[in-house]
Amino acid sequence: MGLLNDLLYNLTEVPIVLFAVSLLVILLLHCTYRLQIHPLSRIPGPSLPKLTSLWLFYHSYIGDESTVISELHKRYGPLVQVSPIEMDIADGDAIATIYINKGGFNKAPCYANFDFDGHQTIFSTRNMGYRNARAKAVVSLFSTKNIREGIESIQKCADTLVFRLQQASKQTQPVNLLMLTRSFAVDAVSAYIFQQDMEDDVKKRCPLAVSAYVDEAVAVGRLFYLPNWLFGWVEWLLDKCFPDEHVAVAMGLVDDYVDNVVASASAKGSDYPGRLLAVGLDMDEVKVQCKDLVFAGTDSVSYIPDSGFLWVTSRHDGGHHDPVEDSLTLSRAE
Repeated sequence: MGLLNDLLYNLTEVPIVLFAVSLLVILLLHCTYRLQIHPLSRIPGPSLPKLTSLWLFYHSYIGDESTVISELHKRYGPLVQVSPIEMDIADGDAIATIYINKGGFNKAPCYANFDFDGHQTIFSTRNMGYRNARAKAVVSLFSTKNIREGIESIQKCADTLVFRLQQASKQTQPVNLLMLTRSFAVDAVSAYIFQQDMEDDVKKRCPLAVSAYVDEAVAVGRLFYLPNWLFGWVEWLLDKCFPDEHVAVAMGLVDDYVDNVVASASAKGSDYPGRLLAVGLDMDEVKVQCKDLVFAGTDSVSYIPDSGFLWVTSRHDGGHHDPVEDSLTLSRAE
């Protein structure tokens, strides 16, 4: 009884003890709720992601998020909880439900972290009406029919890529395959989507500009899951503490290129900026949507030939050689 009295005395007379005990009780109740009562608690997954989003923030920042979550799927199945309010689905049957049917699921608030220059983009917006009005204006550009009709401009870009690979194969230095395929991707985007080659405007002035631009945009993805208010502060702090001259130059050159593209576009035109102008978007927003497309088109498209080269060369001559060395050997042989 005396022990209980002493404990009650400490709790009521020593504020810091009362605060610590209250905090511990709240934490235990919070953990119990997230592990046992929360609507997602029945989804399989390790305990730590169920308790805190810091687990997902960490793996996103260091760049192994996809690998780690893939391993969790092998252990727990197609549904895995990866944060207190998120689950990851690895099931092809869910694609239509998530992305297509009735407009798909609503996007998470963190997508706003990919807004450009204060504007929402077709990718980052969570407003379906905003997205649909803009996507409808340009979606036909990406149809199989239109791509086939514009295949000549894309074929020229592919021919240029082959030529660059052949030239690179004659060098004794390591070849940056990713930069070459990014050059191909931005060639294709600028020639087909914008109908204005980026070669003269950007790459001759700074050959690494496109890669630096895409690298910077991809790097932002490390912070993708952060709350919007925290994302802004962290991005500002990183820019101030770790300025990158190459990125600044790249951003300026891409800005100049997009400015020229939009300035020469007409609301009666069939290119990407022209279609957006035709639905009433102002020039500033059209520039933002075009810059977003430069990033999205270059980053995603460049990995397709990259993956194809590595897949083929890793199987060249029985697949017993280093794929990078094989790619150079194969280019020289051709």
